[in-house]
Amino acid sequence: MTSIKAKSHPILALAAAAVLAGCAGVQDTTVSVPSHAADASGSLLASVSKRAVTVAPFTIDRGVGELPGRIGERTTVGDVTMGYVTLTPPPEVLFTNAISAELAAAGHTVSGGPSRVSGTVTRFALSTPATALYWDVTIDAAVAMNVNGTSLSYADRCVQRTYSWPSDELIGKLSRSCIASIASKFSRDRRAANAL
Repeated sequence: MTSIKAKSHPILALAAAAVLAGCAGVQDTTVSVPSHAADASGSLLASVSKRAVTVAPFTIDRGVGELPGRIGERTTVGDVTMGYVTLTPPPEVLFTNAISAELAAAGHTVSGGPSRVSGTVTRFALSTPATALYWDVTIDAAVAMNVNGTSLSYADRCVQRTYSWPSDELIGKLSRSCIASIASKFSRDRRAANAL
């Protein structure tokens, strides 16, 4: 589990929850997530000879009626909903780009080739369980991948405690951190390197 601590004031959390619940009402939001920046150090993908790789656009297991990019909702004390959160780009695009970045950082060409990587985001869910003092903003993510016929799967549960309202910026950074964690697991996996 990836965990990040944030500093703030507990009293402000209560005040913010009261203000948001009483005044702002339920507000859906769209969160922009920056692109993943791959780091080749420690990547086992660089240990195999350089090759051309086709990274097929990842898909996502999405229920009927679920909007693209929607990952959950922010809640406050008492599990009261404060609005849905949608990522842009959506998780499947973020993972496609992150895996492509890891391969490119390892020296492989990702503009198409006989080696093939595909994947499905099986889970990317936001929850914001709240107490009277803080929120534990949580992203629960999992990806099933196929590298030239070899099935691989990676998951992480990323948590950031905050004593102030779970902002769009916080959710965006935590989403990026969770995607980076899973992309790093892929790049450091000997099975993935051998399957290339």
